Amino acid sequence: MKPTQDKRNKCQVCKNYFDDSETYEYRGFLFCEEHFDEGVEKVDDKRQEVIRTVKASTNSQRKGEFINNRQKYHLGNVAIDGLPIIKIKELAILQDYEKGIL
Repeated sequence: MKPTQDKRNKCQVCKNYFDDSETYEYRGFLFCEEHFDEGVEKVDDKRQEVIRTVKASTNSQRKGEFINNRQKYHLGNVAIDGLPIIKIKELAILQDYEKGIL
C-alpha cells in the first residue's frame, strides 16, 4: 500500500513529497537528498536572521518600557544592565521559524 501525500515528508525547498528513507532532517526541517545542502544554508541564514531580529526587538522593547514606565520599576525587577525585566512580545519571524516555515 502506497502512503498518501499527507503521510509523506515534504522537502522545504522543492516542496515534493518523499518517504522517510529519502529525506534528511536539519534543525527540525526536512529536505530531500538533492536539496539538503541548500536547505542547511537556508536554515542557518534564517536562524541568524531570527536571532538578530529577536535581540533587536528585545532591546528596543525593554528600552521603550523603561523610558515610558520608569517610576514603576525597583531593584527587584531590573536586570543587571539597568533595564526592566519584561515579557517580550513574540515576533512573527520567530513563530514562523518554530513552525518550520522558511
